[in-house]
Amino acid sequence: MELRQPPSPRARPRHDGLVRLLLVLNLLVLSVLAIGLLRTGRTRGEGGARPERDREIASKLKAAGALEEAATLYEQYLAASTAPEETRAKIAYSLGTTFLDRGQYEKALRWFYEAEALGAGTLSEDVGKKIVHSLERLGRFHAAQAALDARVRLGGDPAARSEADPIVAHVAGEDFHRSDVQRALDDLPPELARAFSQPDQRAEFLKKFVADELLWRKARKLEYDDDPEVRRRQESLFRQLVVSRFVEKEVLEKIEVDEADLRNHFEANKARFQTPGRGGEEAPEVTFEQARGAVEQDYRRLKTQSAYSRMIDDELATAEVELFPERLQDGDS
Repeated sequence: MELRQPPSPRARPRHDGLVRLLLVLNLLVLSVLAIGLLRTGRTRGEGGARPERDREIASKLKAAGALEEAATLYEQYLAASTAPEETRAKIAYSLGTTFLDRGQYEKALRWFYEAEALGAGTLSEDVGKKIVHSLERLGRFHAAQAALDARVRLGGDPAARSEADPIVAHVAGEDFHRSDVQRALDDLPPELARAFSQPDQRAEFLKKFVADELLWRKARKLEYDDDPEVRRRQESLFRQLVVSRFVEKEVLEKIEVDEADLRNHFEANKARFQTPGRGGEEAPEVTFEQARGAVEQDYRRLKTQSAYSRMIDDELATAEVELFPERLQDGDS
């Protein structure tokens, strides 16, 4: 009987484990690609509907007065929509007009520029006028004039500004328009502004306006605008103006007036709004409707004072502040 050596098991290649690892990685890559294709297909399926849905929601928000939220959705719509540019320009123009009516001139200007960039078509002339108007309301008169000049070069009406804003003074080769004088008048304290607004005082204010311009030019030639004390006071005044603007935007414009609150304020302070009688006679009682303007003004004043006080208290409470009022006293007292 012949004895044979039993067969030895076949040795496995050393790279078998590496092959299996590569197969697993391939399967994972294929799975990721498949999921990505599914998601892409869904996105493409929704792509056509999404912009229109944004536009519909934005329209409802605008109608409800939620203008900031509406503007965000309109911006998404304008970026993603395949609608004709003139259609998108009309939406931007409408949004700009709404902001303009609300006195938010910077935001209005942003949307008018959007309409202009999209090609406003039949609205081009109106968009140009609104841009000039927004710039003037922002006090950027040189930019407004440049925009108007551009319209004239493109075939606009060269008399547009002269009709709406005539020249009222020539000073050393420079023209000044009615809006320039009106802006200076608006910057005066209320009492002076009312006095100079009278028809018989307008010519007098124009003389003052021109005299101030001439003195300003002379003072600059003598370099008084570089005087250290002037610079210090300018910085102080600038800070006050910025703070006043902040309070105006963050406090005054956010005060809401409810009709019921006005009536309650009137009833609680009725004597304050009554008119004294003449010659010892008792004056008829003033009704809420007759005094509504004064009531609202007084109510807003109180609400503003309250909101401003809360803002100051919140700032002092949250900031790292130490006050030493006793050190304001003179050393002798």
